[in-house]
Amino acid sequence: MNQAERNHAQRLATYAQNSETFRALNALMWQIPLIGMTLTGGLWFGVSKAESTPFFQLSLLALTAAGDVGLAIILLRLRYIMGQYLEWLKAFDKAGFVDAPGAGFWTKPLRVRQVFQIVLGLAVIVSLALMVSPAQQLHILPEWFSQGSVGFYDRQARDLADSYEALSFETAHPELVRRLQGVRAIRVLDVGAGTGRDAAWIATAGHQVTAVEPSDGMLRLAKEIHPKDVVQWTKDSLPALSHLNAGSQYDLIVLSAVWMHVHPSERSAALTRLAQLLAPGGTIYMTLRMGPVEADRQMWPSTIEQLQVLAPPLGLKVQDLGGRDDLLGRPGVGWRYVLLSAGL
Repeated sequence: MNQAERNHAQRLATYAQNSETFRALNALMWQIPLIGMTLTGGLWFGVSKAESTPFFQLSLLALTAAGDVGLAIILLRLRYIMGQYLEWLKAFDKAGFVDAPGAGFWTKPLRVRQVFQIVLGLAVIVSLALMVSPAQQLHILPEWFSQGSVGFYDRQARDLADSYEALSFETAHPELVRRLQGVRAIRVLDVGAGTGRDAAWIATAGHQVTAVEPSDGMLRLAKEIHPKDVVQWTKDSLPALSHLNAGSQYDLIVLSAVWMHVHPSERSAALTRLAQLLAPGGTIYMTLRMGPVEADRQMWPSTIEQLQVLAPPLGLKVQDLGGRDDLLGRPGVGWRYVLLSAGL
């Protein structure tokens, strides 16, 4: 075999090797979407089964997003290498090379790679969006971003108002009715006043009421529903309640369906602030939600046992008033009624 024949044979071997490598790379590129779907679907399934462990959920979602980003980068690099092989193959046999440049939007070069990357990008966006709820539960988002419960009540204010206002104050809080009717006027602070049902009833009974609500939607609706009731409406929230007048003190502080929205890490500070606002001999009235919590409303479990730990160092005595089923008929949900009294 002369030199020309050897060179020709070497070129044919190189062509065969490069063609085989290109086919292998092409097969790998088509496997990436399958890998992405398997990775994303499996981890999302794991997230759905880990509702009680937000840290685990957050970790799985972060891994999902990172994996899909990694696959999109690999796809970009892989298609670039394939392009180099295509250029070589075209140069080797230009007459026999099928270029397929494409004329329409869907037939242009690299369109397959772009579609794969868009799908992976959408999976990343969904994973990041799903991370918000467990991040809120872990209390690791900035305060301006972690407004799950406030945002929910802003959006659902009018729908919730129908169910809240349908229940009378007497039905919801018989213990408060007993304490407030036929007694001298006292100063009352309603924290998380919602639609203003409770604040309005207490004001009608002749008491001086300050109603605090963090949701703009709820606060606006409360003023619409109860325009004639003498209530001082204030936008504010726990744990700071910083918008109340300096030195303000109240004989009764009401937290109806509020405590479950206070993050466990902030409950000590919140109860300390409430104790500061409580007048000598005053009382804090709470309703504690029992049963399943709703992540989209930024809830956490609340127990009387936790209050029994937090209250005594603040000079508050805990009195368990018992419990009852949810008046709105929500399955598995119940309520515990608690009084915290100043002075042991």
